[in-house]
Order: sequence, then structure tokens, then C-alpha cells
Amino acid sequence: MMVTLWLFAGLAVGALNGLTLWSSVARLRPDVPGRAVAWILGSALLRWGLTGGLLIAALQHGVVPGLLAFVGLWLARWGIVCKGVGSMKYGVGSRE
Repeated sequence: MMVTLWLFAGLAVGALNGLTLWSSVARLRPDVPGRAVAWILGSALLRWGLTGGLLIAALQHGVVPGLLAFVGLWLARWGIVCKGVGSMKYGVGSRE
């Protein structure tokens, strides 16, 4: 039971990372370059902090929980990539 918790925690943090990345890219405005850099850096620090915190917490419980948290992060990342490619394939979000 506790082992699967780390996998789901990795999936949740990975999905949250994807949402924050999507949100920061959606807020980018070419007419305000300084603000864009601030959004990207702030979002990156948040994502790195969440990911690092999860992996540190999982590794404190052992190697297997750490690996499962990493697998959850990895699966969430690939799920987001596949969803993005799938929506581009069907024209969702196209700029035409």
C-alpha cells in the first residue's frame, strides 16, 4: 500500500509540473520580455522544488519508494507529451 503511494505521488507531482509549465507558457507575452523571464524562472523553481522535495522524501524511505516516485514523474511526463502530440494531431490548439 505505501509503495503505491509513492507512484501516485510521482504521478500527481508530474501532472502538477505539466500544469505549471502549461500555465507559464500561456502567460508569456512577447511585448513584455522581462516579465516572461520572471514567469519562466519562477515556474522552473517551483517545478524543481516540487520534484526535488518528492524525490528526497521518497528516498528517505528507501530506494524502492524513490524509484517508484521517479517512475511516476516519468509516466506523467510522457502522458503529458502524448496528450500534447495527440491534440496537435487533431488540430486542437492550432494557431491557424
